[in-house]
Amino acid sequence: MNHILLRISNLSTEFKTEKGVFPAVSGVDLTINKGEILCIVGESGSGKTVASLSLMQLLPASGKIASGEIWFEGRDLLKVKKKEMSQIRGKAISMIFQDPMMALDPVYTCGSQLIEALRIHNKISRSGAFDKALELLKHVGIAHPERVMHAYPHELSGGMCQRIMIAMALSCSPRLLIADEPTTALDVTVQAQILDLLKKLRDEMHMSIMLITHDLGVVAEMADRVAVMYAGKVMEEGDVRSIFRNPQHPYTQGLIRSIPHLDQANEKLYSISGAVPSINSMPEGCRFSPRCPDAAEICSRQEPQMFPTGGGCRARCWKSDPAWKEGEAG
Repeated sequence: MNHILLRISNLSTEFKTEKGVFPAVSGVDLTINKGEILCIVGESGSGKTVASLSLMQLLPASGKIASGEIWFEGRDLLKVKKKEMSQIRGKAISMIFQDPMMALDPVYTCGSQLIEALRIHNKISRSGAFDKALELLKHVGIAHPERVMHAYPHELSGGMCQRIMIAMALSCSPRLLIADEPTTALDVTVQAQILDLLKKLRDEMHMSIMLITHDLGVVAEMADRVAVMYAGKVMEEGDVRSIFRNPQHPYTQGLIRSIPHLDQANEKLYSISGAVPSINSMPEGCRFSPRCPDAAEICSRQEPQMFPTGGGCRARCWKSDPAWKEGEAG
């Protein structure tokens, strides 16, 4: 039996713009079990990163959490004090950001940044932190940790910097690791190494991982469960095999159809028509309805809820409503 580590309920996050205040994430429900890898997938602008920054309470000044609950190990993180949240952030919950070269400070050595991360959350001497940092660098597969400790980020490759970011995120043995597109800036070979490393560390440290990506190949390789996001909402959720073998939401179906097949040389690549709407111009009803090939009249005027689709999966689509009848919806 799985034990829930994190439960996000009805989370809505809004941003103040020149045209007004608009929700970037709206009514998101997610759970992560202990030891599980949950992949959040969707196009750019779907709200994946905003959801993770809301969880970490690292939103920019223009953003704020409008409503919802974020329960982690029995506490609602939206009700804890700032000082307590700063202790949770980095120790119990860590995050790997999308671009390691931007996340690391260019004017400090990699070693000094690792040591600082260790000393913030642990009562440890500088020499003890140095030894621990060396250990962490070895643990994430860096061959010459002593040299890397004294190097600046610009002197290292993107893959090496990403390993340093992972070492930093793991420095306090977090129960939850959030990885926001951790392989985007890396070449294919290094991508595979980083993903293998994350799976290995998950198994060794018994931690949970929330992996944010737009790459369905990464989802197939890494996920236990997957949540598909579109325009600030979760459109489909379930175990990875069920989602790939029998996707229920038209958006998920479109994403999977977009994957090229190596055995079909002359295949015409499929793409979903249209684009993700901006936060200040969300359509009425189902947010995917303007791009949906199966949209009915009800889809453009009434938003569907998440309907169970079997095997613990759910989809936000009127066609998944048990009461749905073709041509008689609404």
